Amino acid sequence: MRCSICGAKLKKEEGDICVNCYKEYQEEEELKKDVNEQLRIKRKYSISYEILKYMEIIVIFLLTIVVLLLSGKIFETVLLIGISLIILGFLFFIDKRIAIGTLAIFYEKKVTYTFKFLFFNVKKTIKYSDISDVRVFQTHRQKKFGYGDLCIYGKGIIPGSSFINGFQIKNIENVLDALVEVGKIVELEKKQK
Repeated sequence: MRCSICGAKLKKEEGDICVNCYKEYQEEEELKKDVNEQLRIKRKYSISYEILKYMEIIVIFLLTIVVLLLSGKIFETVLLIGISLIILGFLFFIDKRIAIGTLAIFYEKKVTYTFKFLFFNVKKTIKYSDISDVRVFQTHRQKKFGYGDLCIYGKGIIPGSSFINGFQIKNIENVLDALVEVGKIVELEKKQK
């Protein structure tokens, strides 16, 4: 007889699944019972940061509009202003929808990451024992606003897959404080094991 999950050969007294699959099942059930929320991290949306983020595009549009105005092409100027507003509005809308749909909740023994945008719906649950590293990444613009990206790296079987097994939340407010809090939560769990 073989395990109904992994196909490993079973002894008669083991039942339908092997010891390893049963152990994984017990761990999953234990994680489902973990509902004591420790920390909630959301992606921040700020219109002033978004304007700064797209400053190059805005400057290019403005310079092009000035050139068209100086050359006396009123129709092309009005058309470019309309196109510029539509493109920037679309970019701001996308960033706002992504910010609304991004969330990480840290519990006692696990973190759940949710990302929802249009047809994409990603949900990951990572045990703290499976986290290999937690880091912060900040661009110069993010530093001006006190934002940053929180990167959670999971342990990977394949070299280079540690980020695929983890996640990243962009534009977190007070990211260095969030890093300290996440570090305390994750390290506490690792020390208990």
